[in-house]
Amino acid sequence: GALGFDADQRLSLEEYRAMRVLGFRFRMGYLGDLTSEEVDDAPAADIMIGAIQHAHYSGWDVGNHPGSDDGKRAVSDANKAALPLMPIFADLEEPAPSTTIMQIEQWSAEWCAAVVRPGNEAEVYWGAGMPGDAKELYQLAFTGYWSSFSNVVVPWRCGYKMRQLYHFPKGECLVRDVYPQAPAIVADISIDVDVAFSDYLGRRVKLCAAG
Repeated sequence: GALGFDADQRLSLEEYRAMRVLGFRFRMGYLGDLTSEEVDDAPAADIMIGAIQHAHYSGWDVGNHPGSDDGKRAVSDANKAALPLMPIFADLEEPAPSTTIMQIEQWSAEWCAAVVRPGNEAEVYWGAGMPGDAKELYQLAFTGYWSSFSNVVVPWRCGYKMRQLYHFPKGECLVRDVYPQAPAIVADISIDVDVAFSDYLGRRVKLCAAG
């Protein structure tokens, strides 16, 4: 698989070059934080870019956050970052404990419809606290799945195409925790480490590379 990372922080061309030397091949950027400059700089440093929408706060009420609104905002933020039409990941984790899989099905259908309408693909990061079993997860409207470092169910039939790696005591760590030899310019950047690979159906993560 290919080694990558996700991070909130904006990175410069020099920082992307340093991350590439360490061995990272891609970066998942959060929409709303990801800039058009980074969409140019990362591929220029031979690091591919992917897109994910920020999660809601822990305990969020699905009924107060329509999937259609979130999906439209994801598309708008992707356009502001000058991303091409490509897969966009929803970040689903830690909804209110009373949330049902039926509510998630409705939210997902609305979100995916909004994201797919202009020509993107709709995929999902599946985090802690989500309802549903393996088959119910597979039957959601998404076309690809990215696993958090938490203990989550594996989608029936297709599995995951990307996995967030665990680092004690949580997924998030500093670059120097992964690479003690990391140069000062990137050593203290907070990241989650990810590995991309083929799912059981042979589908891989699609990313934005240099044109």
